[in-house]
Amino acid sequence: MHTKISSSRLVTGMYVADLDRPWVDTPFLFQGFLIENDDHVLQLQKYCKFVLVDSELSTANVQNSILTYGEEPGQNKPESILPSEDASDDVGLSLQTSFIPASVKITPFKNITPVEAELVPAGETYTRTTEALGEIFRDFASDEHLALQDVEVVIQDMVESMIRNPDALMLLSRLRQEDEVVYGHGLNVAIYLVALGRHLSLPKNMLERLGTIGLLLDIGKTKLPRELLQKNGRLTSEEFETIKSHVPICLDILKDTPSLHPDILEGIAQHHERENGSGYPAGLSKGEISLFGRMAAIADTFSALTNPRPYAEPVPAYQALQTMANWGSEFFHAPIVEQFIHAIGIFPVGSMVELSTGEVAVVISHNKVRRLKPRVLIISGKDKTPSKNPTTLDLLHPPGTYKTLPSILSGLPTGAYGLNPREYYLG
Repeated sequence: MHTKISSSRLVTGMYVADLDRPWVDTPFLFQGFLIENDDHVLQLQKYCKFVLVDSELSTANVQNSILTYGEEPGQNKPESILPSEDASDDVGLSLQTSFIPASVKITPFKNITPVEAELVPAGETYTRTTEALGEIFRDFASDEHLALQDVEVVIQDMVESMIRNPDALMLLSRLRQEDEVVYGHGLNVAIYLVALGRHLSLPKNMLERLGTIGLLLDIGKTKLPRELLQKNGRLTSEEFETIKSHVPICLDILKDTPSLHPDILEGIAQHHERENGSGYPAGLSKGEISLFGRMAAIADTFSALTNPRPYAEPVPAYQALQTMANWGSEFFHAPIVEQFIHAIGIFPVGSMVELSTGEVAVVISHNKVRRLKPRVLIISGKDKTPSKNPTTLDLLHPPGTYKTLPSILSGLPTGAYGLNPREYYLG
């Protein structure tokens, strides 16, 4: 339950779910955090007149804190931004998700399995999806009939897994990235899109459409010269025009595909459009771009920045998110960028990080209360040499063997210090 509370009544232990202004206009690193000290309180009071507090994620008693800070018994309770659970279908829709059409029935999800338990079924789903997508790309390249029914089946499996716990597939997508296979990018985009849609509480059928958009948005590249796709250097203007043609090529093939939802075609058509009109193929801007088009643009860009490309090295996930946030509303819809960061985390599952102890670790699951305190797998010693016996560590509740509380010092690019996290997960 989100409750509107004056910033003058905030106390440590309250979980701030939303502000009275865009997050990008404040110094806060990410959307949603636990107030841990007086400095947090002072910052919130400086920038906000009121905030939305989530009582379920708060460690302090929200109602008692309100009474302690000036509310008298019998007075009206603080205004609730959200209706009660049986009041409407819009339960869970915050101010930041006002960009979702009113006709969409919001469907909040909660993790029902731990990441460890979901890794096996998620791995099977990932393998089946890779195989089905590979077949689709081969059919497309050879002008054969596309067996999209296979995609529908694997997308349903993907969505089911991510409804249970999205961290498992996001972890596997980072560890199993295929550098030389063009459709590996589409698979990553599909997973990020479903994760974002799940976070936004979009219904299952919309999650399936988002997953399909991710899988298919780059299949038009199979018709382009391979040497152009693998060029190690800046493209000429003519070459860039050729690259841009992959969108209409894809749409031309898919437009006559029966049972393909219009949302899917629209998302694919708009995944390179930008809010300032600088995108392609139609040069759309702001209100002309659909919800799925905006979401696809963000997921596609994040996947591109964080994975190896012929002309650029991958950047750490944290740096990619920071870059996209800095671009603000120039290229992307800023509120959806905020929600994307909220969905995958400042240090996304599967990303490598350096701890304050000097050890290198891989993020394996998130803590929704303290975003900078995830569970990690430590894969090196303090001297950065590979660990023969990697161990998991909950940075929120570390064991007593640690003299100082470990924290994340910085994000790292995949393969930093010659460490390969795939060796600890994949046979």
